[in-house]
Amino acid sequence: PAGGSAQSRQLEAVFLDAGKSDAIIILTDSGTVLIDAGKNSMGKEIVAFLKSRQVERVDVMIISHFDKDHVGGADKVLEAMPVDLVIEPAYQKESKGRDDYMQALEQTRTSVESLSGNASFELDGASFSIDVANADDYGPDEENDFSLVTSLRFGQVSFLFAGDAENARLAELLKEGGLSHDVLKVPHHGKAENLSAAFFRAVGPSYAVITSDEKNPEDEVVPALLRQLGAEVFLTREGTVTALT
Repeated sequence: PAGGSAQSRQLEAVFLDAGKSDAIIILTDSGTVLIDAGKNSMGKEIVAFLKSRQVERVDVMIISHFDKDHVGGADKVLEAMPVDLVIEPAYQKESKGRDDYMQALEQTRTSVESLSGNASFELDGASFSIDVANADDYGPDEENDFSLVTSLRFGQVSFLFAGDAENARLAELLKEGGLSHDVLKVPHHGKAENLSAAFFRAVGPSYAVITSDEKNPEDEVVPALLRQLGAEVFLTREGTVTALT
């Protein structure tokens, strides 16, 4: 990443109001990381936000998986500004959103890493660790369980971005351990899973962010479980959520 290795004074995590989709921007003093790019319509909004913050390039774009509500706007970002590195999962999915993204990658000749194993990188004193799915097959229509799960640690504060992980992926994460984080991007837009309660207990977040919208709200039990554990819950359907540390 081009953001440098000096310790940033602060880090900002912006969870854009992107409907039932993920578009999360991490800003340090001199670096930018984008985790997912929402639906197709979100691409221009992400670019507009970045330009409003005087961001001229993205150091790393992490695509958690290839569903349209995570990769949809990626082509617009790639076309609008330089992206030094794209990190994606190593599985195949045919869709228009992924096709547009792949075409934009080819046209811009952006470097891409398709992860078959866990990876990490540093940016301005922020440490990113990316956990890959353990299985090669989760059955039909189970792309969600291929989600890359990103851990971010900055000083004493930690964030966990859990993509759209469902039960099979949550089971992997629970078995791997080391899940305790301060801020949780709740997996799969707040959909309840059999392992949700166990996963939330293992993470033990002080703050949780759910990416949902009015037509596709989170399951009511999910924020209830999180609040029982002492977490303050934020919903992007009520507006963009910003965490500053």
